[in-house]
Amino acid sequence: MATARPKTAKSPLAPGLTLTVDPAWHLARRATHAATAAQAATIRRAGTTKWIDTQLAPARIDDGPTERFVNSTFRVTTLDLPGIRAFTGNKLWESTPSLERATAWRQLTTRRPLLEKLVEMWHDHLHIALRDDNVAGWLCVYDREVIRPRALGRFADLLYAATTHPAMLRYLDNAGSTAAAPAENLAREFLELHTVGTGVYRERDVKDMAKLLTGFSVDERSGTFVYRPTVHAVGPLSIVGVRLANASPGAGPADLRTLVERLAVHPATVKNVVTRLARRFVADAPPASLISRLTSAYLASGTRIAPVVRTLLLSPEFAGSTGRKWARPQELIAAAFAAGGPRYIKPKDADPWAPMGTYLWLLDTLGHLPMDHPDPSGYPDTAAAWLNPGALLARWNAAEAIAGRWDKTLPTRPWATAIGLTTAQTYAQAATRLVTQLTGYSPAAADRDAIATFLADPSGRRGTPPATARVSADALRWHLDQSVRLVLASPYMSLR
Repeated sequence: MATARPKTAKSPLAPGLTLTVDPAWHLARRATHAATAAQAATIRRAGTTKWIDTQLAPARIDDGPTERFVNSTFRVTTLDLPGIRAFTGNKLWESTPSLERATAWRQLTTRRPLLEKLVEMWHDHLHIALRDDNVAGWLCVYDREVIRPRALGRFADLLYAATTHPAMLRYLDNAGSTAAAPAENLAREFLELHTVGTGVYRERDVKDMAKLLTGFSVDERSGTFVYRPTVHAVGPLSIVGVRLANASPGAGPADLRTLVERLAVHPATVKNVVTRLARRFVADAPPASLISRLTSAYLASGTRIAPVVRTLLLSPEFAGSTGRKWARPQELIAAAFAAGGPRYIKPKDADPWAPMGTYLWLLDTLGHLPMDHPDPSGYPDTAAAWLNPGALLARWNAAEAIAGRWDKTLPTRPWATAIGLTTAQTYAQAATRLVTQLTGYSPAAADRDAIATFLADPSGRRGTPPATARVSADALRWHLDQSVRLVLASPYMSLR
């Protein structure tokens, strides 16, 4: 198989920086959380198209090591609501740390990384805040029964399942909605965030949507969805142009299904969904040509997500999007952890909670704990939201912690071993390898020389080492950790 040629582009997010990246690395940085040289090599061996097609059929991928560890160590996430109550002694909030850790563990170790990227994206689109007291426990079930099995299926099915799930009904205050007192919270977010978006629906659409959702409730004992026809508001409804007879108390679920199927293919919904996908994988402002192509794939497949993702990842717009995405903190921290070969990912470790706690502490300082955005809009996916002085300082501090192993629960291999640095290499070769092995990008000559100079002597008094100078053992011993920090804190690491 012929090796694809590296792509070179200027990044609008780092003016003056020209990026050169191998296509396998580009795909790894966009389609996985923990992009590493090993992951890029796996893609390169398989070939881009085959790797994508394999990832789009996750049920056929044996992810046994990751799932067995999640199911045994974070077992509460595998239970139904009565089981979670029994496991936690009715302290449902105690399931939250396990769900956070299970999510992070999968992102770091899974053999189905593309699925995890889409699971994360749908949690942002159909967001339920992890720390909301009303959903403690229920969110474990929502993640397992709604988001994960439907992340690559029909959007219409995902939307209906999310809207009627007890976690969503409790989070957006619909469980007690009745004909006498229709609740508008879920109705509004369904229209504004989940489907057509602002500027399309009107206030009367929200009111009719709220009437349609009356009676959609939760059995508190079993933790399951229940429809209560006796409190359902009956009468004709019109929601964003969809007319529903809603003629009887029992009509609610069928009419909601009709509405979901219609709104799933409404032009505004389609644009919102495919733009979210394109923004996740390509650029903050995706090209109109790509949106048009994804719209066709979405409608032709009956709202199925997998064909849209395949079209997207094989598109020329994706191939040409080098440097057009800024890594969100989960991607940055996962890639930095994975690059160092952390021992904690091995199931034989005695206490996985401790290192996962450090991992999550770093995400907390960066404002990106899994599913923890405080409002229903979910985490933003644009550079502007994550590119500011405070966020940059937090990234630099995280890079310092990981590179220098501040905490004993960051048990990485020596960086020289993880990156493949030896005293047989010149300083320029070592600096180049530092950047390419950690980020996939080939460094500009000035950046390479700056790193080489720092590796040789952090004070800089000796200047750039001669081209033939070999890396000293003292440099690897005393200066390498901080040289790694320079790369982890650089735009090369943050530009997806």
